[in-house]
Amino acid sequence: MLMPALSVTLIALIVAAVLIRNRRPRLRPLLGALVGAWAGFALGALLGVAVDVLTANGYFLALVGHLAAIPGAVLGIRRAAPALTA
Repeated sequence: MLMPALSVTLIALIVAAVLIRNRRPRLRPLLGALVGAWAGFALGALLGVAVDVLTANGYFLALVGHLAAIPGAVLGIRRAAPALTA
């Protein structure tokens, strides 16, 4: 569980750095990105585990989870600070 903890947090930080680089305040959108990335990862991982069970494979959980973390972080930023990305 250490790698998803690092990678999902890194995804959130990169997305936040791209979207809020020249804007203030930064803390609330950053927290929104972290929460959104983790929520996106959780939802994507649930979908990925279902695909893993159906295909008897073992890598869709992480793949779909990490891919879902990106839009989750974006949505988290938009929800935390709507004026920043409108």
